[in-house]
Amino acid sequence: MKTKSFNKNRLRNLEHFQFAESVLTLCREANIVKLNAALTPLEKALQEEDLLLNLRRKESGSQELALLDDERGKAWRVISLIVQTELLSKKADLLAAARQIDEVLGRYPRLIYLPHLQQTGGIKNLVTDLRSTDLTAAVQKLELKEKIDNLDAINKAFKALYLKRLKSGSYETRVNVRERRTVTDKEIETVTNLLDALHTLEASESTEQLITLYNNLVIKQSRLLARRTVYGRAASEKRYGAIEQLLYPMLPALITEEGMTVAFAGRTLGTNKDRHYLINLRMGGTKEYERWYRIEGEKLVYVPEDKLPRPKRKKKPQPASDFTVPSAETTPTPPAQGGSSSGDHDGGAEGSIGGGL
Repeated sequence: MKTKSFNKNRLRNLEHFQFAESVLTLCREANIVKLNAALTPLEKALQEEDLLLNLRRKESGSQELALLDDERGKAWRVISLIVQTELLSKKADLLAAARQIDEVLGRYPRLIYLPHLQQTGGIKNLVTDLRSTDLTAAVQKLELKEKIDNLDAINKAFKALYLKRLKSGSYETRVNVRERRTVTDKEIETVTNLLDALHTLEASESTEQLITLYNNLVIKQSRLLARRTVYGRAASEKRYGAIEQLLYPMLPALITEEGMTVAFAGRTLGTNKDRHYLINLRMGGTKEYERWYRIEGEKLVYVPEDKLPRPKRKKKPQPASDFTVPSAETTPTPPAQGGSSSGDHDGGAEGSIGGGL
C-alpha cells in the first residue's frame, strides 16, 4: 500500500493551498511520532504560500491620499476663482492686485492636473511665490492669506502621508506564487515518502489509515480536475460547432475548381466583428494550404497575414520627475464643473488576439 500521486500543477492557487492544508491536518490528527518532525517544514511552507494568496491589493492610505489630493485641488481652485473674478473688477486697486496674482499663477499652468509628485512640488513653489514680500499687498487686498495657508497645509499633509506610505511595506518584487507552491509540493513529497517508508518498515494501523485518507483526498482532487477537463472540452466543442454552423453556408463560395474542399481549421483571431477565421483549402486531395478570412455581409473575405489584427502594446508608465517651473505664462482656467485633481493616469489598454475559438 502506497500513497498515490497526481499533477498538483493543475490545481488553482486556493485549491492547491487547501489540498496542502488538508494533508497537514490529516497528518497532525494521525499523530505519528516519526512523521511529526517532517510536518514543521510543510507548515512553514504553507504559511509562506498563504501570505502570497492574501496580498494587499491597494496600498494603505490610498483613499486618504486621494481625498487630500482632491482637497488641495479645491483649495487651488478657490484662489484661482477669486483671481479670475477680480480680473473683471471695475475697481483699479482690486484689478491691479488680481493681475499681480494672476501673473504668478500663470507660471504654473495645469498645476492640479500634474502627476502627484510634480503637483506637490509645484504647489510648494507657488505658495512660496505668493508669500513673497512683493505680493503681500496684493494678497491682503484680495484676502487670500487664509486660502494660501489652507493650500499649503493640505499640500504638506499630502506629502507627509505619501512618505508615510513608504514605511507600510516593501516595494521589492515579491516571490512568484508558483515558486512557493513548488516548495510546498516538495514538502508534501517529503511527508508522503516518509509515510510510505514507515508503512513499509513499520506497518501499523495508523500509517495504513493515514495512507488511505491521503489517497482518498488525491482521488477526490483528481476527479475534480477530470470533470473540469471534460467541461472545458465540451465548451470548446460547443463553440467549434457554433462557428462551423455560422460558416457552413459561406464556405461553398470559396471553391474555385472541381475537387476542391474547404473547411474551418479550428482557429480564430480577434473578437466580435473583428473576428477572423482560419480556413483549410484542399486542392484535389493533393495540395493543401490555409488562409484567414473575415465575414463581410454574408460572405467570407480573404485577409492577408499582414492585415490580421495585432494586440496593442501597453504603454509604459512615465516616471514622475521633479517639478520644474514652466516658461508659459498662461493661467489655467478652472473647469466649470467640479472635479478632483489627478495624478499621472497615463496608461494603455492592452488588446488581445484570441487564439482559441
